[in-house]
Order: sequence, then C-alpha cells, then structure tokens
Amino acid sequence: MADLITSIDEFETEYRSTIGDELAYQPCKEASLDNIRRFGDGVGDYNPLWRDERHAAESRFGMVTAPPPFIYSVSLGVIAGETGNIDRKRVSTIHLPVNYAGADIEFHRPIWVGDRITCTEVVGETMRKSSRRIGPIAFNTGLVTYTNQRHEVVATTKTLMARFENTGTTLEYDRGDGNDDGASPDAPTSPLLPADPLVWERERRGADTRFYEDVEVGEEIPDLPKGTYSVTELFLFTHGVLGTGRSTRAALEAEGSPDLGGGGRFDEEHARKRRNMPGQFDFGPQRVCWLSQGVTDWMGDDGVLRRLQASIRHPNVVGDTNTVRGEVTDKFELNGEHLVEMSVRNENQSGLATAFGTALVALPSRLT
Repeated sequence: MADLITSIDEFETEYRSTIGDELAYQPCKEASLDNIRRFGDGVGDYNPLWRDERHAAESRFGMVTAPPPFIYSVSLGVIAGETGNIDRKRVSTIHLPVNYAGADIEFHRPIWVGDRITCTEVVGETMRKSSRRIGPIAFNTGLVTYTNQRHEVVATTKTLMARFENTGTTLEYDRGDGNDDGASPDAPTSPLLPADPLVWERERRGADTRFYEDVEVGEEIPDLPKGTYSVTELFLFTHGVLGTGRSTRAALEAEGSPDLGGGGRFDEEHARKRRNMPGQFDFGPQRVCWLSQGVTDWMGDDGVLRRLQASIRHPNVVGDTNTVRGEVTDKFELNGEHLVEMSVRNENQSGLATAFGTALVALPSRLT
C-alpha cells in the first residue's frame, strides 16, 4: 500500500486523477415496510404516509411509499466526495479531517414499498477555498444515482464534502442561548429541551390537500422542534438509517478509534482531535432529513418534493437544541406543474442556522 496522504495539495493531486471514475462499491437496500419504518425512527419522522398501511392505502399512492431521503439508508453517497477513487486507508483524519458540506438532491419518482434501490457513485470535481480558521479546504463533489429494480432513476444527488488539514483547531460557532452575554461557546446555557413531545401526534397537513392557489408567498411553515441533540438521537440515526453501524477492522485501524461505525462521532476525544469538532456530533445528512421532514409535513400527502438543496455550515453537537423553520419564497407554473419554492433552515439555541437550503414542491391545483 502507498504511503498516507498528509497534505491537502497531495490529496487534491491524487483526487483529480480519479475524477470521472465510477466506484466499484454499489450498495443495495430493499424498501421493505420494516426498513421504511426504521428509517423514520432514525430521523424522527412518524408521518403515517410512510408507515401506516391503512392511511397510505387511502392516499393518492394507494400504498406505503418511502420518505424522499430514504435514499440515505441505501447510502449516504459520500465516498466519492470523501476520497475520490483513492484507497481510503491512505486518507486518514489524523492528517486530513473531512466533513459533510451539503447536497443538491433531485427526486425523480416515488420509492414504493418493496422496491430495491441501488446506489452508484462517480467522482466529481474538486474546488479549493480557504478559511481563516482552518486554512485551505478542498470541496469535493460526488455524483450519486439511486435506481430501482426496474432500472428507473429515483433520485440523483450532488454531494459536497470538505477535506482540510488537521491543525488541531476546534471548529467554534455560536452555541449560546442568545442571553448569555459572552458565555463560552463550549457549552450552551439554555435548558435541555426534549424532542417534540407529541412526535407521533404532530400536526401535519396529511390528507387535507394543500392546493397551489391557497399558498401565499411569505407564509411560514410550522416549526419542527427537534429538541436537544443527544447521544440517543445520534445512535438512532446510526442504527435506523445506516444499519448496524459497525465498521470494518481496516477502517477502525485507519482511524484509531474504538467507535464502531460512527466515524468518531461517539468518541469525544476522537471527534476533537481527528475531526476538529467541539464534541460528539451528528451526521450532516441527518439534518438534511430534518429539512425534508419540515417540508413534507407542510405540503401534505398530495404534494411532491421535487428538489432539496442543503448546505451544512456549522456543527451540531450533543447538547445543541434544534428547530427546523422555513417560509415560502416563490410560486410559479412550469411544464404543467404548479411549483412552490421554499427556504428552509435548522436553527440551534442561539438562532444560528447550522443547515439551510431551498426546496421545490409540486402541489395539486384546484384548476386541474
């Protein structure tokens, strides 16, 4: 095996040599009723459209479908952006930490219960930027395609990963409660808040059709309280979405952490020293799923999420309190569809948007 890659310059050179490569690894997963429900458990989305056969039978689909970001349970689609087609054992976070920076997802068709979804990744472009806090960053793109057993494309994603040199600098950000007058950013002072206590009974649009004509630009979507992020929430995502959460021995040896499958997220020392995080932290795609949930709860059973563009800008660590918010920014007709554009964001206890983006939703019209 070749030597470890230790600099961002060396990484970029080798990464560029693999642009256009399709990765050999092609995970596949069945959208069984159990797997769909487990995904919902993992992200805290209990919409009956995804899990209640009786409710789904009365919807326009006539059966259970998977929530749009179910694709993440097949694969997070991050490998191409993390390392290109370089041997992953040569790129360790001891020298080059990597963080999920966001995704541009287009949803092409529903995932029906019983579908088998396969993921393929192609190495995309890389772009150099610089941060005053951590120096040069290589932003790398993975081009991800999810297809069903009928060879139909259900979703495509451009995944953005940020790779940088390990300077030992902890990524700091505003974690105060807005009333702490300069308190340390290492620990929020706001009280711990549980996730939405009525998560099962949460008010959703559901079967009450939301028509295009009834939507007003500027209207806000209902807040989606996710509560204080805990190790339990991290575990639920790891197990419910990613599967068993166990890594290979080679991966553990490369990272030097006993944390099985969490990429150092459960291991606080590893998170600080190898990932430059303030503490135990989430998977970025978990917040993408939250943004999607905020939109699908609002649009109801008859709406269709066409596109979700999300940017992950700040950490979300254990102890942070999260709320998803959003508003309608535009509405228009295109190619026979009645479309609504929305801005969505996940805010922590200080009001800082740690993740934000835009969503495009197709709604039924009273005129058709």
